[in-house]
Amino acid sequence: MTTMTNLVIESQENPSITDLVLSESGDTDLIMAALGQKDLSSKVSEGGGSFLPRLAIEHNAEDDDGKSLPRGQWRVKDANGNTAYSKTVIFRPFLRRYMYSVWDQGEQTYSSMTIQAASFGDSFFDTTGGLKCGKIERKELDQLAVDDPARTLQAGIKCSQVLYGTVAIGDDAAAVPHVWYAKGSNFMPVSDWIKTLEKQGKLLFNTRALLGTVKQKYGGNIFYKAKIDVKDVVEFSPKEDVPTLESFIGVVNSHNSQIEDKYHEARQDFEDVQVVENL
Repeated sequence: MTTMTNLVIESQENPSITDLVLSESGDTDLIMAALGQKDLSSKVSEGGGSFLPRLAIEHNAEDDDGKSLPRGQWRVKDANGNTAYSKTVIFRPFLRRYMYSVWDQGEQTYSSMTIQAASFGDSFFDTTGGLKCGKIERKELDQLAVDDPARTLQAGIKCSQVLYGTVAIGDDAAAVPHVWYAKGSNFMPVSDWIKTLEKQGKLLFNTRALLGTVKQKYGGNIFYKAKIDVKDVVEFSPKEDVPTLESFIGVVNSHNSQIEDKYHEARQDFEDVQVVENL
């Protein structure tokens, strides 16, 4: 079975992800980097939203109408667009991106959000005209006083791994495109899983994972985190899978375009204020 794990990249300055995937001669590392599976910047530095349904673990015990919900199960959309729940789902990842965001609990909306980038070495422009929603490096955070209000602000800035892939409830069910924002307790399990695939030389879209959940308790709080088991290896189909991959890329590009517009608007406001102050 052809799994496309030995692809070689043709010599191009800025090949598209599709070009990299379909090329018959080149570097698997570059494909992984384009997919967001491998962060090539680490070798150098070492010394909104989407229109896709969200794959998520249901953390609520009931909905707004008081109807019971299967807490701890995966919430997905089936092929007919109906919400469905399952203790396990089959997830096939195609693309990974990183992003930062800040949720305003009072306003029930994001007060700041960044572009989705393939590497931590990229510039994470945000909607407030800054970078990373104001997230500072760990060494800077450690230098803050324990009672410094900035610590609370930093805790509210979340980094997510944004995984674009298809979800199926069982082998016989249709696979439906979804987006999964893996953050908090799910960040490291996802990161470790993808790192293992990288070490094995397996591309994201050549694998399927069986996702379950594990009940966790911290103090008086009960929550659920993802349990990830590799299910199988699948063949990449240019006819069926390229349109899916390109649709995911389109969602990312649309998101980033909107965020960058807001970034430049905010920067212009800063510059206008600076001009007035200088006068």
